[in-house]
Amino acid sequence: MPGLPSPASSRSGAPRVLHVNDAASTTHQLLREAQARGLPWRYLPLAASGRTWAGPLGAARKAAAGAPWLARLALGAARADLLHVHGGTVVQHTRLVPRRYVLHLHGTDVRSHQYDPRWTDVVRTGMARAEAVVYSTPDLAEHVLPHRPDATYFPVPLDLSVLPAWAPTDPPTVLFASRWEAVKGLDDQLATARALRSLLPDGVRLAGLDWGPGSGAAAAAGVELLPRRARADYLQLLASASVVVGQSSGMLAASELEAVAIGVPVVAALEPRWYSPADAPAVLVGPVAGPRVHPVVDAVLTAVADPVVASAALGGRAWVAAHHDVRDAVDRLELLYAELLAR
Repeated sequence: MPGLPSPASSRSGAPRVLHVNDAASTTHQLLREAQARGLPWRYLPLAASGRTWAGPLGAARKAAAGAPWLARLALGAARADLLHVHGGTVVQHTRLVPRRYVLHLHGTDVRSHQYDPRWTDVVRTGMARAEAVVYSTPDLAEHVLPHRPDATYFPVPLDLSVLPAWAPTDPPTVLFASRWEAVKGLDDQLATARALRSLLPDGVRLAGLDWGPGSGAAAAAGVELLPRRARADYLQLLASASVVVGQSSGMLAASELEAVAIGVPVVAALEPRWYSPADAPAVLVGPVAGPRVHPVVDAVLTAVADPVVASAALGGRAWVAAHHDVRDAVDRLELLYAELLAR
């Protein structure tokens, strides 16, 4: 979606908004819905999006790309009423243009970068100066609210119309959805993988992405590592799984939510501080206090024995539609932008 076209006919009087950067396809999905409504929202990817800058030549190319990108940012900002900045570290660039902004925090920016001395001032100053701050997963509240008590939870938006149909392979696949990294609950993920490899019936495939510093340890635990891929292909991979194992951090990110919406039985042990049992996500296990590996392993073994029954009992697509539909997300943003610009 680089260079999303302007709407053919913009809604009269609607705020002109420039979304800067994308995270977990959030921007792409928001703008697809917004443009279907005729809203004058545009998208500017970062200069580094989709590129690698390894070696001295890469560093030189990165420096050369910076000035033209800043010129595009300045032009886009001049034509916008408001910026919507995706990522707490991105404000190091957008602060160079005099435009009010909404700051959208997605995870690593406040969960990790905020506590890195190289980024602390950037992220926290960005939060302080934003017209409004929203965050995409409930676990981020403890990292955001001490600095912006008025920040609001903005659930990961999903466009259900573009998700593939669930078509599990035969023989079945148990798929780990997230990258292999400490922030995702790596130790529990590896313990789960080892247990599953020893307990799953012969012929059941245990797979995950070759992504993250712990991927080698995952392979040693018996996980078949698959190459990273474009989002559309990744969605097809999720749709081919009989069971998806969510990250062990206690929360659901975009990948797990997409699997839930597709209808794959998702197994995830969730942190009760972040998810209410009365309205818990449509996953197997759900909010649990205490050790999480054994409940996850048991639930995977049960689900893989009859994934169709497990999926029907969960009703995942209906739950996602009620809590994460991109149409509701755009409704919320329309109201927020109008309120901010009316001040």
